[in-house]
Amino acid sequence: MKSGQKKSTYECKGFADDLLTAFAINTSTDIAHMHPERFCECCHLSMRRIICARAEKVHHKCTLTPFEWEEHRNEGCKVCEHFRVIAKGGNSRKLTVGRGRQPGLTPNMVAAHLWNIAPPPVFSREPYPPLSSQNNTTVLEELKCVVCANVLSQPLELPCGKLACTSCIVERVTASATVCPCCLLDGGLVSTEIKPASNLIQLLLKDVLVQCVVCHRDVKAGYYEDHECTQSFTPGEEREAAGLLKRAISTSPDQATVQLATGGTPMIFMKLTKARHPTTAACSRTVKTRHSEKHTARSVMSGGEPSALLESEVLTLNDEEKKSLLEKAGITNVSISPAEVLAIKTGLTIPWNRLRILRRRIVGSNLKGEMALFSFPSTSGGEELRVAALVYIPDVVLKVVDLLEENQRTGRLTWHDGVIPASEIWLKLGGDKGGGSFKMNFQIVNVAAPNSVHNTCVFCCFEADDTVTNLRIALDRYKDQVAHLQGMQWRQYTIKLFMCGDYEFITRMYGLSGASGCYPCLYCLVFHENMVKPLSARGHAPPRTYESICTDHQRYIASGVRRKQVKHFYNCITEPIFNIPIEQVCPPGLHITLGIFTKLYGLLEDECHALDLELVLLSSEEAHSSFDTYSQELQMLHSLQSELKQAEEAYAVLQQMTTYVSLVIGEKDPVTADFFVQCEEKKKYLGKLECNIQKLCRSLCETAKNKLPHRSTQAEHRTEILAKAFSMFARCHNIYDHNFIDETQAHALEEAVGEFMTFFRESFPQATVPIKMHLLEDHAVPWAKSFHVGFGLLGEQEAESIHAKFTRLSLSYTAITDKVQHLLCIVKEHLISISPQVVAAIPPPKKRIKS
Repeated sequence: MKSGQKKSTYECKGFADDLLTAFAINTSTDIAHMHPERFCECCHLSMRRIICARAEKVHHKCTLTPFEWEEHRNEGCKVCEHFRVIAKGGNSRKLTVGRGRQPGLTPNMVAAHLWNIAPPPVFSREPYPPLSSQNNTTVLEELKCVVCANVLSQPLELPCGKLACTSCIVERVTASATVCPCCLLDGGLVSTEIKPASNLIQLLLKDVLVQCVVCHRDVKAGYYEDHECTQSFTPGEEREAAGLLKRAISTSPDQATVQLATGGTPMIFMKLTKARHPTTAACSRTVKTRHSEKHTARSVMSGGEPSALLESEVLTLNDEEKKSLLEKAGITNVSISPAEVLAIKTGLTIPWNRLRILRRRIVGSNLKGEMALFSFPSTSGGEELRVAALVYIPDVVLKVVDLLEENQRTGRLTWHDGVIPASEIWLKLGGDKGGGSFKMNFQIVNVAAPNSVHNTCVFCCFEADDTVTNLRIALDRYKDQVAHLQGMQWRQYTIKLFMCGDYEFITRMYGLSGASGCYPCLYCLVFHENMVKPLSARGHAPPRTYESICTDHQRYIASGVRRKQVKHFYNCITEPIFNIPIEQVCPPGLHITLGIFTKLYGLLEDECHALDLELVLLSSEEAHSSFDTYSQELQMLHSLQSELKQAEEAYAVLQQMTTYVSLVIGEKDPVTADFFVQCEEKKKYLGKLECNIQKLCRSLCETAKNKLPHRSTQAEHRTEILAKAFSMFARCHNIYDHNFIDETQAHALEEAVGEFMTFFRESFPQATVPIKMHLLEDHAVPWAKSFHVGFGLLGEQEAESIHAKFTRLSLSYTAITDKVQHLLCIVKEHLISISPQVVAAIPPPKKRIKS
């Protein structure tokens, strides 16, 4: 019942019968110092409603819960009698015993009083069981004694409102210490205001989790003594049980098992011999006996199907245990029929939503796909936002660690004979757009073939152009992850990140306006007009750093973002996407080669063009017809050149140039045809076509000798210059395209680049120096000397192969119309194919026998 109300209250004695009728509370047994004398208005109204409802025979649900006050268990308590005498008033009395005086309180009297009013203990046996770690720590703090700081036992509420154990208070009283340990009130421990803790505290104590000292299970303290616990046998009980079981087993039919009735499911006991030695050290007879007992146990446990139980046991083993078991059993090869091979092949090409088990096992959930907004060129010439498919790995750090672990297990990691420091793992990030989608990937350089398509992991792919806006939409999510990877520790190694890609891509990644700006170089602050000057005359320009790019971009933002003024801020128009040092960005070796070859081929075209114009002026109507055909071809060439990009641009330019030169010669002769065949193999013609280049240049001289004899001397001179320029650059390419470059090769590269650039400026004084030549002249040699590797190891060569692979994979999923699911299937198939375990299982190709 509620107490302490400030409104109207009623005396309990005046409503004794009503309280007994409504709440079944007998106030005649109340104790004056313990039970309240009055009750509140709320309880009075509830009491009247209950009585009226019962008089009218209407059921009324009472919402009040009567409080059960703890009764005093000792009616002759001298402490209670002492305070009753004091409560009557009068002069204060001494507490010592004397003639004509009220006898005083002794510590034993107070202790007896406290034990009488104390609530019953939660446990009938001591000590208190250990607490479980699953308890609410906040609740435990409220249930701790203010004296011993342990969980309360038979708690008492002190005058100050704090809780303490009865035993702790009794100890202090017995030691003649009557000062309250909490409020320091003298005599507080012998006050009548000490009372048992409320029912709520006692209920909370019963809900505290303790650990059973026998079965070690967590149970509530209130149910500790009643919970079902597996009690250990006493020695006498154990001998008695053993004798009964031996007698039952000896009389059973199989002399091994006995079935006992339990009132429900029968209980079966089985005889199993305790092993004195492990199975590997036991004799064959003992092993046979153990097999027999195990077979009997399986028969009983499986309901008569021991083979099915054995099969389920084998299925629960992990892959390593299964492999070890097969090896010990002598089963090393597993044959697969042709029909099963065809079934596997067919299953791998169906949509991934039907291969749920394989998907969960190999790819897992670390791959997501969605439709995202990307920037596309609009028909009006601007930009517009449209949705496109985006597939990405959310946690690229986890993917890198997984691949490193798999490469470590398969023994594929290498440090390339000390080129990579023994304490480092090199990781290469790159991206390229091709086949209708952009692919961001990483490669682990510490493998035998780092540029292999099997070592290229695409972790982000979207079907849009690789503009700055689209790159930020797709790659901003990896900014913190890339910063974490840079310098991250894996095992005892430190990961070092490198960036690669074509020049347009890496300038966008670092926020530069591109190769057409006033400061076009990513690595230094060279002015574009100064690139024509030799390096010896202008000297090395100040280098760029990641921090300097960020600073220049902030200054550009503060100036008001005026595009025409970007040259004053070194062309830093956006913030870099990834925090990778500039010195760890590999110069684009493949595109340097293609760009310089295109430049030299342009000079060859100019010579052919001058020769063709002179032929047109001196020839007849046939020549005019030839000139018209040439004009059409030249116009087509320029339109194609404006659309092609990067490697495809250089390749297409070479094709068109070959067509144009054949126009001068008259028709495709064997020399031109041979050159065209070489151009089909992109990787082979770079730096290795010196012989065919010279033949092609000689064809210019032969044409002039046959049709314009007065120009033969000049044509022969220009042919020698062009052939020498091609040859000198081919020498440079053959050095920097290697995977590894030592000090001797770095010195040879420096000498070859210097000779080529000097010859180029002397032979073609009116020609411009493109950014690709600047990268070769200023930054190729410092890169080789810093890391002792060429552009072949850390370059962008893998891009074309990964585009071709994605194109092949897309043909298998043409029936999937959903763009996100279509791209998800391709990326998942790609991730499976690059798994080191899958790559290690692929047999090496056999060499063809030449006929």
